[in-house]
Amino acid sequence: MQEEYTVGAWAEIWFARNAGKWRVSTEGGYRNLIYRHIVPGVGKIKLAELKPHHISAFYKALAESGLGSRSIWCVHLLLRHCLDDACKDGFLDVNPADLCEVPTSERRPAMRVRSGQIRRYLDAAECEGVLPIIYIGLNVGLRQCELFTLLWADFNLQHRYILRGKRLLTLDEQAVSLLTAEHEWHPDIPHAFLNPKTGEPFRLHEFYYLHRKLLEQARMPKLGFRDLQTQCMEGKL
Repeated sequence: MQEEYTVGAWAEIWFARNAGKWRVSTEGGYRNLIYRHIVPGVGKIKLAELKPHHISAFYKALAESGLGSRSIWCVHLLLRHCLDDACKDGFLDVNPADLCEVPTSERRPAMRVRSGQIRRYLDAAECEGVLPIIYIGLNVGLRQCELFTLLWADFNLQHRYILRGKRLLTLDEQAVSLLTAEHEWHPDIPHAFLNPKTGEPFRLHEFYYLHRKLLEQARMPKLGFRDLQTQCMEGKL
């Protein structure tokens, strides 16, 4: 039964089920991440009771223990894959790892970008069919996990704002135009932004790789989406 599994027990089952599918070095790395980090960190929590705040606290503890941001990201990817299969098997309705942002323990000053670079980035987003979520994300100031969960009910396009909790976020004319076209694409789906490749709301890892692809197409240096968002919000482009 669903409630009989802990996260640790499920992680062990998942690893055993997939062992032999990976290269030896990959399998060894996964074993290390599961038994050194995931099982001790969140292994005792019941799978059905695992929430995003548990995972966020887990990542924060890893960062505070000195684990590097790259290693924490690897833990996140593995945990997400493991929980994805739990969803497929019917033990979870939603993957809680998709709603978490991964902390960074090795924060470096972001490289400054120029207006021409951000223009190329937005052009690349338009070519990929994702300009609405990218434009709103860069200019409104929502966190990535908030972007993914925006509903059309959160918007008032006539009066040009987003009401998110107690925050009233203003939209410019370009945002309203993009959102109007987006709503016409899928008017009967409550989520505002869908991944054009899947027709489903974005997941964190999908957005991460999309951002990297857009940076590459725009010939920009590697920097996080939040860093790019900050520079756009500061109006220094």
